[in-house]
Amino acid sequence: MKRPVFIAMTVLGLSVLAGISAQAQERTPEEVQLLLEFPQPSGAQFVPGEVIVKMKPTMGLQATELQGLGIQRVRQITSGGEIIYRIPPLTIRSLSAAQARGRTLAVVRELTARPDVEYAQPNYILRIADTTPNDPRFSEQWHYRNNGNATGQSPGGINLPRAWDTSTGSSSIVVAVIDTGILPTHPDIIGSPNLIAGFDMISDPGMANDGGGRDNDPTDPGDAVAANECGPGSPAQPDSWHGTHVAGTVGVGKTNNGVGVAGVNWNVSLQAVRVLGKCGGTIADINDGIRWAAGFSVPGVPTNPTPARVINMSLGAGPGLNCSVSPSTQAAINDAVGSGAAVVVSAGNSAADASDFLPASCDNVITVAASDYRGHLVTRYSNFGATVEIMAPGGDVLRDDDGDGNNDGVLSMVQGGYTRYNGTSMAAPHVAGVAALVLAQDPTLTPVQLLAQLQTNALSRTASQCPQPCGAGLLSALRANQLIVSLVLDPDKTLQQGETTTARATVTMGGAPQPGNTVTFSTGDPGVASISPTTAVTNASGQAEATVRGESQGNTTVTAVANGTSASAPVQVAPVQVPDLSLIGVLFLLVCVLLFGLWRKRPMPTDG
Repeated sequence: MKRPVFIAMTVLGLSVLAGISAQAQERTPEEVQLLLEFPQPSGAQFVPGEVIVKMKPTMGLQATELQGLGIQRVRQITSGGEIIYRIPPLTIRSLSAAQARGRTLAVVRELTARPDVEYAQPNYILRIADTTPNDPRFSEQWHYRNNGNATGQSPGGINLPRAWDTSTGSSSIVVAVIDTGILPTHPDIIGSPNLIAGFDMISDPGMANDGGGRDNDPTDPGDAVAANECGPGSPAQPDSWHGTHVAGTVGVGKTNNGVGVAGVNWNVSLQAVRVLGKCGGTIADINDGIRWAAGFSVPGVPTNPTPARVINMSLGAGPGLNCSVSPSTQAAINDAVGSGAAVVVSAGNSAADASDFLPASCDNVITVAASDYRGHLVTRYSNFGATVEIMAPGGDVLRDDDGDGNNDGVLSMVQGGYTRYNGTSMAAPHVAGVAALVLAQDPTLTPVQLLAQLQTNALSRTASQCPQPCGAGLLSALRANQLIVSLVLDPDKTLQQGETTTARATVTMGGAPQPGNTVTFSTGDPGVASISPTTAVTNASGQAEATVRGESQGNTTVTAVANGTSASAPVQVAPVQVPDLSLIGVLFLLVCVLLFGLWRKRPMPTDG
């Protein structure tokens, strides 16, 4: 049985997520489908010759034992107390790929059988898998809109504008994005107070692609590869800039800055932890990244001074690689959760049961499936099943359900600009971002309590919307027990002095009408517009009404308040239409002349 936590980790199997060129040219749906949904290769991938071993309370294998197994020690101790051993590189290079794989698995089997070994495993490789802001492309981010079918809403939206009325986040909440790194000089990120210091945890210089190993610079240098570079038959892939796209959704940019796109949080501390480079990242580096983000000590690495409350990891492997084959990953997750970090992972992009994927099947994680503009499970790629806790917008670049001429992918930042991606990688940071919003309002919540709130707030789905299990429903940033007040004027028009209109307030909770609530009505300037009655009780439809009367020329607002929640609407009263006195004078003179003429022409009386 899975236990809840939060490390937002998007499982994409062994596929490499798409990127965008330096010219920020948005990719075609076909290119996104190829790059983000590349078919999973058979068999789990791992570093040839490397084995992660957790010994029972001993000092490890002795020299004679190492010699007998044909292995040598690579790293003394990992953050989880494991030791990494390897078959000598010269030996591995002398073997074919199949032989190296078989030799590695044989060493794992031998070590697993030893009574002094707690577990042994290969070093698997995971890959990337109403208050409204003034950011000019916010209107294209359908996934943030209030949920509904009215103008400005979307049926797959997660109610952020309404939620932003209550909270836009807090810099005291740290979200770690464990991914490909960050682009700190992106126009929407440069100068943002939301980006704080992170770390590059990639130990292999070749995989790191930045000229070195681990260091304190998580800048993303790109992860493009040539055909066959990541193994026989592997395709060429462009730079993905995946970590920046994911971080953009959480809120690494300064939302409401008049630039580019918005994020779920306007205020947050975003920490980039780089673990994915060329051809992905190793489990050993990822495990260390999880612990470092949560504030644990990692050998040879400075301790993280700002431990994360939420950890987002958009990476993964499968099918055929559930959490049981990587006990070191489960151990790292357990440590992070035990420290109070929240852990979210994606379900994966194979349209299969998520229980067959790593880390979607791990305990203590919240696994996220992907939804589209309609609020439906994206059945053509999203994983599903009992291991899924919730669904969030992952988008679908092959659809345009709102008819705006753009595909329905999730819009966020990449090198050179912005692009639309789809996948469970895009769904997980929506959950991580909303989790940070919730924690900003109540930082005392434990991971278990946080998950309970998210699931309670979720919008329920029908069998047609989720033909496969997709958890508690569609993510919503609104609290389920939060009253919503809306206000309209009927008719909505400029009033003349003495003219009236109806102010109609509607009170709902979780989309359901709330009868019996007292609504207080007021106007900003009673001299411009008056309102009566000043209080009314909602009827069975959750509605209460009052009459607005224009009093004098000007502009003001009408406000309705119910249980501390309010909504307002503007009122304009037109000036009195004063007759043109000069025209009246001319008309009066003409009438007088006409009457005088008629008087002159009247018959004169005669003497009889």
